[in-house]
Amino acid sequence: MSFETDKQTLDDLNILGKYKNNSIYSLFGGIATRGGERLLEEMFLHPLTDTGEINRRVATFRYFKEHAFVFPGEAKACDLVEQYLGSASGKYWTVNYFRLLRLKGAEIIAHDRRYEAWREQVTVTVAFFAATRVFLGEVAAGMAGHPLEGRVKQGLELLESPGAVRVLSCPTGEVGIGEILLRDRYFCHTRLLAFRELLLLLHELDVCIVVGRIAREREFCFPVAREGDALSISVKGLHHPALPGAISNDMEITRTRNIFFLTGANMAGKSTLMKSFGIAVYLAHMGFPVAARSMEFSVQDGIYTSINVPDNINLGYSHFYAEVLRVKKVAEEVSKSKRLVVIFDELFKGTNVKDAYDATLAVTAALAKRRLCSFLVSTHIIEVGEELEKRCDNVTFAYLPTVMRGNVPTYTYRLESGITGDKHGMIIINNERIVEIIRGQVD
Repeated sequence: MSFETDKQTLDDLNILGKYKNNSIYSLFGGIATRGGERLLEEMFLHPLTDTGEINRRVATFRYFKEHAFVFPGEAKACDLVEQYLGSASGKYWTVNYFRLLRLKGAEIIAHDRRYEAWREQVTVTVAFFAATRVFLGEVAAGMAGHPLEGRVKQGLELLESPGAVRVLSCPTGEVGIGEILLRDRYFCHTRLLAFRELLLLLHELDVCIVVGRIAREREFCFPVAREGDALSISVKGLHHPALPGAISNDMEITRTRNIFFLTGANMAGKSTLMKSFGIAVYLAHMGFPVAARSMEFSVQDGIYTSINVPDNINLGYSHFYAEVLRVKKVAEEVSKSKRLVVIFDELFKGTNVKDAYDATLAVTAALAKRRLCSFLVSTHIIEVGEELEKRCDNVTFAYLPTVMRGNVPTYTYRLESGITGDKHGMIIINNERIVEIIRGQVD
């Protein structure tokens, strides 16, 4: 079963996008191989829903957080090796033999560069796998019981076999065509499938090194997936992964307290906290490190958010109607008795206060009856929280406070229990002297 989400959620949380500013994907930059990049993208597109698989991946990455290995090749060299082995057929090497002889003749007669390009590929491949042999030896040294132990040892056995030692021990400088042909036959015919399998392992190790490095440098923790626990999600020291040094908070959602109701003034940090929580849930289901001190969770079926819902001019949808359709979409998924994480930031902010109050209260009270799901809901309308407190026994109320310093609001970004009474919108407007600007009273 696949982990459910949609484009709106991925956009709200800024999950995907290699070159997208501050995307979560872009945090894990520095992959050396194209195959590693494809594997990383696959992991981001398809989070896991099996507790064992998640914990095995976590164990895989944790080892590379604890050991600062360096991948044995630069991106350009890796490209050459992958192109070289990827283009080989593995059959009828005698045909390849005569083709290469013709290329050598064309180089001598017409200064054709194709032979030199081929010779460079072979030479770079020799140097790459010679470095890989040392690299795998370092990786395997403390790997007892690791999920990748068997494959790493298999790769090392290939590179330490007599044939590989013979080929990889050859000089890498100016060598004759005979030596080049020997190496080419070994890589592209004799052991082609084994070296392609080794490349797949290296793609995975490439990703492991990068993920381990990010976890180490940013002090991210590795989540623990629990099976059949009353605890849904518990995260301590949570902060946004793209904001190093940000204020951290503890959050917990359980079966008996499955709604986390968040209030706070504008700029108090509600949206950032909700995004941080959603990102942590998503990364945890990938088996990736999260921006927290610790995290435990029961595996969920998916995540849906409603944070930055745009209007749709082409379809004639106002912002409010777009919000309504988004909530309807999520409601349909929730009604199917799935275990979902749902994040609603400022429900129905596109309509008047009375309708927003009624709608937020009605929807949140209905959600409260869906005990399998975990809900994180924020609002400016604090009266909704006061009414929910009377109606529901499964809601955790928390707020992000505002501290006034004279007429200037400041923010702690630290969660406190309860419902806020902060209303400082007009103070901010007055501080910016907007009315005076309109009246022409400001120079």
